[in-house]
Amino acid sequence: MAKYFPRVLRHIFLFNLLFSMGLTSVKAQAVSNDNLSHAFSVGEEITYILSYTWLFIWTDVGEVRFKVQSDTQHNPNLLHLHVFGTSYPFYDWFFKVRDVYESWVEPSTLIPLRFNRNINEGGYAKENEYDFNWKSNEVNARIRRRGGDSKFYTIPVEPETVDLVTAIYITRNLDFSKATPMTSYPVSIILDREIYNVKYIYLAKETIRVKGIGEFKTLKFRVELVAGDVFKEGQYLYVWVSDDANKIPIYIESPIKVGSVKARLSGWKGLSSPLNSKIN
Repeated sequence: MAKYFPRVLRHIFLFNLLFSMGLTSVKAQAVSNDNLSHAFSVGEEITYILSYTWLFIWTDVGEVRFKVQSDTQHNPNLLHLHVFGTSYPFYDWFFKVRDVYESWVEPSTLIPLRFNRNINEGGYAKENEYDFNWKSNEVNARIRRRGGDSKFYTIPVEPETVDLVTAIYITRNLDFSKATPMTSYPVSIILDREIYNVKYIYLAKETIRVKGIGEFKTLKFRVELVAGDVFKEGQYLYVWVSDDANKIPIYIESPIKVGSVKARLSGWKGLSSPLNSKIN
């Protein structure tokens, strides 16, 4: 397990972002202000605990916090969507993680205009900055690794392609009330210099219990994972989303090559609507 643990910690923070990013087809088009206000608003904060298991022992290794803020630097009319991931102090001495993902989007449409990724994971550092040019359907990107020189790219994108953080918040504004079991939904995400097309499948409504929080009514989805150094061919990630107006991810879990990873809701404040999916 030791040789896998650094890679597990690195991927578990990205995994926490991926689990909620696309439960239906994401389009860079208008989302009404009414829908936006129903799902989230400025001041919302949601926190998740990230865990890893090997030989049936679950270990909490870190947490991720999602925040919605108003922009005061780039444009006073933008929303600033901020995600911060950190390993717990016990793990910092051999694999310290401090990850920042953030997007600036139009409030009424959630169309992304700017994206920043600044990660430091056990000495592995990377910076990504995107400026979206929707007149030409291009992303002007700056990418820098391990303190090296910045490299600049112009990446063509489709109108429906969005960054990782924007995708999370767009999907929370969509209507899942008519979802039917085994319906497949695509999402297109830009990360680094690549475009990832991922399919999600709605499974069923389900009640789940979250450690330290209670029971929730949820919508359960499945996503096929890309095989590589952490995930095996044919493995699935499962996500449970609150069955209420907030549509926040409540719990996720997935096997990996060695063990399993999960993220569970641990705290929230500033929600736009009551968390009616919580049973007790």
